[in-house]
Amino acid sequence: MTIERADQLALLRKVEFLAPLDDDTLGELLDRARLIERPSGARLISELESGADVFVVMTGTADVFVEPRAGDRRVLGTLGPGSACGEMSSLTGGLRSASVVATSRLVVLEIPDALFDELRERRPEIAVALLGTLARRLDAADRHIDVLLDQHDPPVPEAPPEPTSIRRVWRELVASRRRDLAFATLAAFVLTLIAVRLAVYASFRLDVAPRGVLRTAYMTGFGLLVFSAAAAVLTFRPAVRKLVAIAYGIGAALIFNELGVTLAFDIFFKDIHTPDPDIAFDIERLYRRTAPLRAIVIGLVVLIQVVYLRHFYRRVWFILRTRLRRRFRR
Repeated sequence: MTIERADQLALLRKVEFLAPLDDDTLGELLDRARLIERPSGARLISELESGADVFVVMTGTADVFVEPRAGDRRVLGTLGPGSACGEMSSLTGGLRSASVVATSRLVVLEIPDALFDELRERRPEIAVALLGTLARRLDAADRHIDVLLDQHDPPVPEAPPEPTSIRRVWRELVASRRRDLAFATLAAFVLTLIAVRLAVYASFRLDVAPRGVLRTAYMTGFGLLVFSAAAAVLTFRPAVRKLVAIAYGIGAALIFNELGVTLAFDIFFKDIHTPDPDIAFDIERLYRRTAPLRAIVIGLVVLIQVVYLRHFYRRVWFILRTRLRRRFRR
């Protein structure tokens, strides 16, 4: 459905923080922003995700809600034509405080964060209106808290509400975005590389068949890679797919552990054209020479994972820091 430009301007004037703007500024905003469509049930904004774009509903409706725990959706309100969302994240730079899901076919005007920042700088009255909106929301929150405190005999809930937890952040920022398989693979790779290093070191110290340990790790790695490659072409339940991802990470780590020894042998002890029979073959020395290589690879894999899941780790750090502060204040 095509929305006439005059109707679009009228809808923008309904938005509290855009109402002070003149027609020319609103028209420029329409030209530089973009209209997007979402079907019923589509998620426009996800709670706890990063993002600062602002959305204005042009047609359709959407629910605003939070999920204190899995399966417990608490609707905070409904958005209709002329309603806006996302402006607080643009103003504060924080994570989204609630989710927004379309309840009918939705057409929204998406205002990029950079454009909204530029508009606030040019027209300070927008920032003033946003501060007024924020003050009213804080006042409403205070009144809601007062109501709760005045309840002398509040009903006992069936289960205590789940605070903002790492499990919930994992569900929102990793699992819901289908990044959990990559996390499982990278984590399994790093942990296996460390574990096999300790196992080989122990076998050298205790003289318990170090070559056999390396050989077993190498063959196990090939077996896990073949298994995970074959299993990946099939369709499994999510839990089984996670096991496949973990098996792939373990197999890759076991093979890399052995390839490091092979590389050290080729570089330091073996000249293909002129082998030197006087050089003793010392597998422990070979393995020690590859320690820096393993450390570099572990560091790179950890760095890739941190960058890939930076929003998750940033939120986890915030939760842990808050809990530590509360604990030491007691």
